[in-house]
Amino acid sequence: MSVVACGDFLIPKKSDDKWAVVACDQYTSSPEYWEREKARIGDAPSTLDLICPEAFLGDIDARLPAITAASEKYAASDIFEKSSGLILTKRTVGGVERYGLVCTIDLEKYTFNGKAPVRATEGTVLERIPPRLAVRRASRYEASHVLCLIDDEERTVVEPLIGKGKKLYEADLGAGGRLEGFSVVEPENVLRALDALESRAEKAGEPFILVGDGNHSLASAKALYEELKDKGDERADRARYATVEIENLRSDAVVFHPIHRILYNTDLGAEELCFGRGGSLKVVGKVEAEVPCPADGIETYRAVQDYIDDYISSHPSVKADYVHGEADLRALCEKHNAVGFVMPTIPKDTFFGYVSKHGRLPRKTFSLGQAWEKRYYYELREIGRG
Repeated sequence: MSVVACGDFLIPKKSDDKWAVVACDQYTSSPEYWEREKARIGDAPSTLDLICPEAFLGDIDARLPAITAASEKYAASDIFEKSSGLILTKRTVGGVERYGLVCTIDLEKYTFNGKAPVRATEGTVLERIPPRLAVRRASRYEASHVLCLIDDEERTVVEPLIGKGKKLYEADLGAGGRLEGFSVVEPENVLRALDALESRAEKAGEPFILVGDGNHSLASAKALYEELKDKGDERADRARYATVEIENLRSDAVVFHPIHRILYNTDLGAEELCFGRGGSLKVVGKVEAEVPCPADGIETYRAVQDYIDDYISSHPSVKADYVHGEADLRALCEKHNAVGFVMPTIPKDTFFGYVSKHGRLPRKTFSLGQAWEKRYYYELREIGRG
């Protein structure tokens, strides 16, 4: 077993608010957010230098040399210290404390298109892997925003660690949030608790770990590992393990938020919209209406996504995106005269059971928090120079 393992993590010797930036797949329709982040950070060391925000993926080839140069500059510097083992993270946003366990998972036991102890929860768009894989190739470091979930009803893994361990770092985040990291004392006890959960899941025929956020990032990590393994590259042994943060689904701080849809450059009318029967879906922006949809929330996501995919295939000028937060959705609709779909919230208590029975959810069905509540990059792992 032992899907989960300790890691050799690199963290800045000096806690720095400019080092941490939010996951690259946030604010995809707001490049100005990332421009403000760049202005805030200036020339200071930052994880922003090691990633490519999805808002700029169209410019990925031009950005890769800078990512390589930054990773080599940091490797030659003396800004890191090593923390081997496990790390407990604490994110405080809006007065809510949310805890997670930073560790590594064995990519031999992960899949995004089948059954394995670690599984994707949404459909993976294969076309989205190559640019993320290019970023991983460009840097000697792994910077991860992957959030995974375990169903730990008895709270045996994360919760016993709270209030213990040496503080390793702290940083102020956007929206008034704060990030702290703590060493984990006796990590072997945590790994035993995780092994027990894995055994229980295996006996029940259910997945052990589900990917909550960052599925395409984890799929890209898997692609890099397979590539290095096929080449017989010595870096494959390190690339086999990917950094993730594990959170307990049962925590009150873990909240499922809907991910809304937006269509740009469309003449769509309300009369064209019907996604099913039994429920209603709010459409905002250029179209303001309540349209029919399935009563089941997950089936509503499936129906809306299928409609959008079909619609774009016959309207090449139309562009779609995913938006966190209804207020942001409305603002973007107003700014771009676009059409927005206000998607429903999925109950988390049926989450593991649904995936076990039905497989993956439609892509972008839920989010573990709003954009400003996402995982921020902080810990690095060195994979090796390409």
